Amino acid sequence: MRDVWNSQTDYLMSMIGYAVGLGNIWRFPYLAYKNGGGGFVLPYIAMLTLTGLPMFFLECSLGQFSSSGPILIWKAVPILQGVGVTMVFVSAFVALYYNCIIGYSVYYFFASFQYPLPWSECFDWWGADETCSGKVKGILSAILV
Repeated sequence: MRDVWNSQTDYLMSMIGYAVGLGNIWRFPYLAYKNGGGGFVLPYIAMLTLTGLPMFFLECSLGQFSSSGPILIWKAVPILQGVGVTMVFVSAFVALYYNCIIGYSVYYFFASFQYPLPWSECFDWWGADETCSGKVKGILSAILV
């Protein structure tokens, strides 16, 4: 007998955790702005509705029905076996990509506790040009001095 969810809330939270990640919160607003704002969001919502959500529900239901991973699921259709392998590789590459972002976030989080801040000065070794003044400007400069 296969395991089942304790409640619908458990299942819903698991699916939200599966579907929502850094790309939704961090990268999507940047891509929407870069590609024209509302002119990008409307076709995005249309394609999400027509293809994204049905594929998401297909993947979730096939996984839950068969209680197996993507490679075993797609072996049921021999011509589409590569889809399951590709899904595994894409997941691995996305995990590497997100780990790099998390590493940068952790590094800069701890670096922000230094005084003075490492990025408050301009140095040639990281690409500063003649327009960099090297002083903290604005309200914080009065507080720090």
